[in-house]
Amino acid sequence: MPWTHAYPGAIIVPDSSILSVKDLVVAFPGVSGEGVQVVRGCSFSIGRGKTLGIVGESGCGKSITALSILGLVPIPGIIQGSIKYQGQELVGLEEKECEKLRGAEISIVFQDPSTALNPVFNLEQQLVETILRHKNIGSREACDMAIESLKQVDIPDPQKRIKDYPHQLSGGMKQRVLIAMALLCDPSCLILDEPTTALDVTVQAQILDLIELIQRSKNMSIILISHDLGIISEISDEIAIMYAGRIVETTCPSEIINSHRHPYTKGLIESIPKIDSKKKKLKTISGFPPDPQEMPSGCPFHPRCTRRLEKCVKLMPPKTLVNDNMSYACWNPV
Repeated sequence: MPWTHAYPGAIIVPDSSILSVKDLVVAFPGVSGEGVQVVRGCSFSIGRGKTLGIVGESGCGKSITALSILGLVPIPGIIQGSIKYQGQELVGLEEKECEKLRGAEISIVFQDPSTALNPVFNLEQQLVETILRHKNIGSREACDMAIESLKQVDIPDPQKRIKDYPHQLSGGMKQRVLIAMALLCDPSCLILDEPTTALDVTVQAQILDLIELIQRSKNMSIILISHDLGIISEISDEIAIMYAGRIVETTCPSEIINSHRHPYTKGLIESIPKIDSKKKKLKTISGFPPDPQEMPSGCPFHPRCTRRLEKCVKLMPPKTLVNDNMSYACWNPV
């Protein structure tokens, strides 16, 4: 669907940023007929060649944020705010222009490789189709490019495997194919939506190493979306903590353990299993994330927060800047 304008007027993008999102709101019609916001005023930017990690529980709005950047929010969703790529406003861009950007400038690797690949077409058909959509070349040359792309992501015997169908590949191989497909046209920005969720730990490490290697070789910007704070911390330059459609804290990997300020971030860190811990039971965050149609007043985290004040129940906390790389939105920070 085309992006929908909401806030006219230019927003200045720093020279170092390749992608800048400002006051992003994504809403869908609710049961009562009023718009239900699933993303509620998110702002972030990503530098050239850098990795931004977005982490949060399932349902917090991470994937919808990614889809909004690509103009893929399903109808009847409405996008408001500003999304600028290399200074170009994407909100309100015509669908034909959106299609030129997708894959060529901004690509995405979806979280489930089993459903992202078409089961009735072999790899050659799917990869070649992607190339021909963006490049004015012949089918033979496109096939050579597809084989080379499989080679780059360490698919063994790519000349043979390109004739395979998705069901003939393991989960790790499918994920590598999706990464190869996303990189076919050398995009400047790659969005990875839970790229290791369905993979075992060994394959997860291989995929993350592959992503880092490709990023360094191409100086590519990456938005890594995950619910796994460990993975996010391992390869990100900056981390955005998302809860109930909002970014509640931004920080960097070196500071997140000892210098986090938001109670939700603290809960995520404490829920990570520790090998040397003598406790048998994992510490969890009580309660559940709020339903977007029944969002609580004030801070959306207050029903689950052990540090809530009376102010938290009534008023939404503003963003507090700690420094250029760190901010939080909380009335009673850790």
